[in-house]
Amino acid sequence: VESRPRRARVRRERARRHPVARVSASSRSMSSQDLRERFFATPLVTRSLAASAWASVVLNIVTAGAFDDLVCASPHDIVRRGQLWRLVTSVLYVPSVISALFLSFILYRLCSGWERERGSLRMAHYFLLGVVGANAATTLLAVLLAPFAPSLMAHTYVCAPGIQSALFVLCARIALGYPGPGVNLFGRSDLFVAAKRIPILLFAAFVLLGARPAEAAAAVGVGVLWAQGKLKRVTPSDARLQQLE
Repeated sequence: VESRPRRARVRRERARRHPVARVSASSRSMSSQDLRERFFATPLVTRSLAASAWASVVLNIVTAGAFDDLVCASPHDIVRRGQLWRLVTSVLYVPSVISALFLSFILYRLCSGWERERGSLRMAHYFLLGVVGANAATTLLAVLLAPFAPSLMAHTYVCAPGIQSALFVLCARIALGYPGPGVNLFGRSDLFVAAKRIPILLFAAFVLLGARPAEAAAAVGVGVLWAQGKLKRVTPSDARLQQLE
């Protein structure tokens, strides 16, 4: 009688020789190779942001939530504790696996093309400006509206993930930067939106996508200032960034 370990070895040998097993193993290998190639073919900044999102999820699990508490942006911590680093580090704040999946998908579908068109240095600058601008504007709104909405300055109020905030600012900047009297939604002339109503439309869209009103208003406000050239004094020009690239 064959021993149990020997019978197990025989079954494994038969499975390896079986054509279905070989095809399955080959498919897994090709799938993982394709995923690696697609990842490294993604532009540098987009790839780094997507990787940082998943690294943040892992670190948050390992530290039992302490990592999120360290990097998230909160008007209470920024103003009353002077923790200004949170204006930048919120780009590492990813509250859940679902958020990481959503942000990775958006980064891959939208930001890859933007980065290939404009370059990695400009894309890094856009994200930095978007993150800092959105968090600073949200903090300013929280301070101004705190007498009417005290929860905005509570220690439990946390701003949206930095990647999401930056994407909203970028979308606002692009939508508000189109010349002309307005835009046609989805390329349809019967869905024309006048330029003066675009900020309201963006605000409603951001709220529907999960932003709280203060965060949506902050993203739209920074996008308006950026599109109108009001941030030129604090940021290098696109021409300068292109030269450095």
